[in-house]
Amino acid sequence: MHLGPIRLPFASGPLPSGAALLAVRLVMGPMLAYHGYKKLEGGVEQFVATVDKYGFPLPELLARGTIVLELVGGICLTLGFLTRLWGALATAQFLLIVAKVKWDVGVFGGRGRNGLELHLMYAVTAAALLLAGPGLLA
Repeated sequence: MHLGPIRLPFASGPLPSGAALLAVRLVMGPMLAYHGYKKLEGGVEQFVATVDKYGFPLPELLARGTIVLELVGGICLTLGFLTRLWGALATAQFLLIVAKVKWDVGVFGGRGRNGLELHLMYAVTAAALLLAGPGLLA
């Protein structure tokens, strides 16, 4: 039995979902790339120290991998290149941040610390690109 894609009554054809995924890529990709660039600009060693402070294993490797994921992955997401791969990596990264760094401060934060809401939104957005693909113009 073949069911085909689910269609909403007010949407016809692949354009609405493809356009929505394009919009997600055009917002998330540059934001991710910007954060990777800022980590690079601020000094890799400074970011390595931050990663080490939170107790992550292999902080040198993880910090450099994060910079590559954000800078290169952000550019690739913007262009729709290997969207599912970069979406998977970004989803894992942001869920790890939520679990290891942000969980103890809660959703909205407190005591001078930001909560997990932004990182959770990044994780869900990246997961949407992982599951649905790049959309239009990829």
